[in-house]
Amino acid sequence: MVFTRTRIIAKSLCTPVAALAVSGLLLGGCFAQKDAPAQEPQVSMQQCAQIDRVEIAANKVNELNIAADQITQEISPKLFELCEKLDQVYTAHINYESKLDQAVSTTKLTAKETKTATFAINLELKAEGKTYTFNGKAMLEASGKKVLDIGESVQIEPKDKQMLIKQAVQAAINEAQKAIKADSAKKVAEPAPGQTTEKTTEQVSQEAGK
Repeated sequence: MVFTRTRIIAKSLCTPVAALAVSGLLLGGCFAQKDAPAQEPQVSMQQCAQIDRVEIAANKVNELNIAADQITQEISPKLFELCEKLDQVYTAHINYESKLDQAVSTTKLTAKETKTATFAINLELKAEGKTYTFNGKAMLEASGKKVLDIGESVQIEPKDKQMLIKQAVQAAINEAQKAIKADSAKKVAEPAPGQTTEKTTEQVSQEAGK
């Protein structure tokens, strides 16, 4: 088998986002990189003959401040698993978005804070005359309670974000595996060019006499 090197183009978009006013919390996307020039992270993927290029980019909504190279870590080995099952050379386009919703409910003595993190990914495989589109989504809810304003604020940790990415990527890959498998089975069932599935009169008579 001949392998060609797959290029991955990763782009991240970061947008500062304010949480609900009731919390008084400001979530700033990419604070540390605010004044730094935009750079495309150098990422790599195992050689794959059937995927010539992979483009990864965040949508405008990226409230969890997830970088494109985090997606690469999870999806590269999965795409390599799909590679040999593809019938022609494809280009992979990957878009993702992340959201963070927050709510606070209070009583005289306590305050309950809930944060809901959502990550969604769209995987599109494009080839001449054919396009596959797959989606994956994962959600995490974290909550905590303060008594008399004593207690720690709820945080979505880096490991939580990576878990969301992993689950969403796997959901999209599961869709891809099913679709590609079904497509392959359909091709096997179809007659080869020049062949016909219609039975001759002699074949019908022979089957009727059995």
